Amino acid sequence: MDIGTTPDNSLDSSAVLVNPGEASYAQIVAKQPKANVLHTSEYSEKSGTSGTSAKSEMSEKDEKGEKKPAVPVHKLRGNHVLALALRRMLKGPAPTLDHIIRFLSSGSGHDKFWMITQYFTKIVVWVFAKKGQKSASERVRTLSNLVSDYRIMIRLTGLVPMAQYVRYAEQFPAQTRLLQWLDRVMNLTLVCYYPLEHIYWLGAHQILPFSEKLIDFSGYWSCRFWAVWVAMQFVHLGEEYRLIKGKKQKIYTQGKIDATRMQEELDAVDAEAKSWKIQMLINACYFPLTLHWSIRGSTFPDVAVGVCGTIAAVAQAYNVWNATA
Repeated sequence: MDIGTTPDNSLDSSAVLVNPGEASYAQIVAKQPKANVLHTSEYSEKSGTSGTSAKSEMSEKDEKGEKKPAVPVHKLRGNHVLALALRRMLKGPAPTLDHIIRFLSSGSGHDKFWMITQYFTKIVVWVFAKKGQKSASERVRTLSNLVSDYRIMIRLTGLVPMAQYVRYAEQFPAQTRLLQWLDRVMNLTLVCYYPLEHIYWLGAHQILPFSEKLIDFSGYWSCRFWAVWVAMQFVHLGEEYRLIKGKKQKIYTQGKIDATRMQEELDAVDAEAKSWKIQMLINACYFPLTLHWSIRGSTFPDVAVGVCGTIAAVAQAYNVWNATA
């Protein structure tokens, strides 16, 4: 008989499910019909097993420290087993949940979560539109636009970490002179990008009384500075690739070396190469987006924006996920 349909309501199953930690085993057994409760010795006689092995893990000690009669797990009702399973699951560590919290608590992880949402919903909008579900398409489009607006808003403080990175780049120069100058010019483009985007957002929302001409100018030119940064990033990645190849060649030609140490050095270079590939993928996805937003009257389809943005977002989220491990 199902617990919820007992005639006398002798067992309130919801109390066990909602607060499994508060309902002790003794309380559960006390509310069960006596016919369903077996003493350990009785169970041993019927099943042919020893009393010790037949005891359920739910047995507890009474006030005198003596073991209470245990009920075999297969004799417990469904809700009791579920409560026990939930109790065991919630007692143990949750490393994946901890990792997710670290990911979302970081500034980059938080942004990448919403970036995936922003761009993937553009694909969903296209799918709904293709199926003729106009109402659903518009609702998802509203969500996408809200997330996009939110991400621009949280970048209002973007110049603060940017200033720190500029200081870092000067205090710890890049490996080559070309990379050092590329870093400087790319940082300059971002220093121009952020204020223009701020002007666009504050003016578009009528928070500050900017003219329509200034708002339009700021919106396009912020994206154009971003496009310059992306284009220069290709040059930066090209120089990095040259250095990675040089490191690998040096390992193979450095003469006698311990095999273990050589493998460690190769693994380090391979890790750099993997990171380089991810950065190249991200940049390749950003490039058409920045061109699209920089050109007036661009015909680049919105679903393509969604695809490129989603790939870039997932790749960046992957990096942040590994960094917060």
